[in-house]
Amino acid sequence: MLFYGGYLRDALDAQAKKMRQAVEAEPEESLKQADADDWAEALAHHFAVACPKLRPDGLSREPTQDVTVDVSRDQSRAISEHSLEAARNYPGYRIVVHVPFDGDAGVFKLRTSSSGTLWPRGRVADGELLLTIDFPQDMPTNIDGQVNEFVNRVGQYLGWARQEIDTFNASLEREAKGAIEARRQRVEQRDAQLAKSSIPVRRPGEKGKTYIADVLVRRPAPSLSKTRADDQAPKLEPVLEGKVFDHILGVIRKQALHIEQKPRTYTPMGEEDRRNVILSALTTHYDGFTAETDNQGGHTDILARHENRNLFICECKFWNGPEGFTDTIDQLFRYTGWRDTKLAIVMFVREKGLTTLLKKAKATLGKHPQFVAWKDAASETELRATMHWPGDEDRQADVNVFFVHTPQRN
Repeated sequence: MLFYGGYLRDALDAQAKKMRQAVEAEPEESLKQADADDWAEALAHHFAVACPKLRPDGLSREPTQDVTVDVSRDQSRAISEHSLEAARNYPGYRIVVHVPFDGDAGVFKLRTSSSGTLWPRGRVADGELLLTIDFPQDMPTNIDGQVNEFVNRVGQYLGWARQEIDTFNASLEREAKGAIEARRQRVEQRDAQLAKSSIPVRRPGEKGKTYIADVLVRRPAPSLSKTRADDQAPKLEPVLEGKVFDHILGVIRKQALHIEQKPRTYTPMGEEDRRNVILSALTTHYDGFTAETDNQGGHTDILARHENRNLFICECKFWNGPEGFTDTIDQLFRYTGWRDTKLAIVMFVREKGLTTLLKKAKATLGKHPQFVAWKDAASETELRATMHWPGDEDRQADVNVFFVHTPQRN
């Protein structure tokens, strides 16, 4: 019998418990920095239950099978004690009808709060309900009538189940946010208590640096499970907070100004040496930056990575005209992945006439097929723009371009 096992309300309570356990299992680093609204929404989506929906337009049946059926209780037949055994094994036919459905198959096994006096009978297979119809060979049966009755009765029970499930799903986001805030409060209270101690907390690495893990904002992964009811918690992707990205750009900006102010020191340097100067400046503030790192099939000049996720990517090149600038932009996106959204380019300019060059660069960037919109740049020797991913206009990246002017002497 379908809808005749444990109670649906108990299963929904267990699902809500799994969601709360996912909040408790998340590392404190993520707990403290995640956007509570986004995280709660992701959890609600992930742990929601998809009530099954029948698709009677996809009905099909298997070829007819020869079977034996029990007609011993058929009062229209004259059955003696001598013929009783034969009546219990009377020649018959079997037809198995497949009724496809979408949603969580487990719902068919659970009792709803409301129910009738007759439960539908069938088997739950992979995305299908199987209705088995047996009948004697000498008594044709109304196959379509029995199937329609089965579909209607299952639909009635699914209606009762849907009422409970919809109420449950609607409450998940509120419960998720409550669980997040409750755990945060516990952690804050604990930290406040520990802060009273005069003993410092030991941290790895060099003194005075900010670790990449300390400046992340955790947000839900772009793609969540489509099953919606499994045991895996939604993953939170590490990304750089906007103010941290701006600080990194500020470090590059200060170093670029220093390069321009010391032309005798930097003009003889090649691209790699200049890149290393900028990298050194970044590593005085952050731990986690690397140079010439293998990434997406290429070598990225400057890269910040955490938990195998790229957080910041920068390419350093000498300016060699608009076509070369376009190639640098294309190269940057070839070396990045879909999740990389904080990007920078440093163009070392040896030519004179920087004003004219900047006009050409702006026109080139504005005409690029991935260009979306201009953003406010921090200085007159920078360009900042929103650009979309190749082949994906909905996925956008923040790109800042620096022009570092070190003209060569005649």
